Amino acid sequence: MKTNFALLARDLESVSFGYAERFGIERDRDWYVLKLQEEAGEAVAAWLRMTGRSRHKADLVEAKEHFAAELADVIAHTLLIAHHEGVDLDRALASKWLTYLTVAATTDSIENATPPSS
Repeated sequence: MKTNFALLARDLESVSFGYAERFGIERDRDWYVLKLQEEAGEAVAAWLRMTGRSRHKADLVEAKEHFAAELADVIAHTLLIAHHEGVDLDRALASKWLTYLTVAATTDSIENATPPSS
């Protein structure tokens, strides 16, 4: 799997910077993590709506599109935090998650694989 989250994060940073300028928001370290929490909450609310467990009922297609948009916000804000803090997400995902691909390829099944250390 070839990704480059750093390049995407730079584009997202441009959008976020413009948003902050337009609305007079100071994007300090706390803002990044609190904004992620806000977006995660919105994704959960969209999930509840999509699965019919909200007081707000919606068309399933519309609800699914809203859920997808909220997930996009969660991903975008995760990338923004990583960019702001200098975290190499490509490397982190490779060492934390993608090593299972190598382990699974050399064992009978992923269930028998020993997870990489945290």
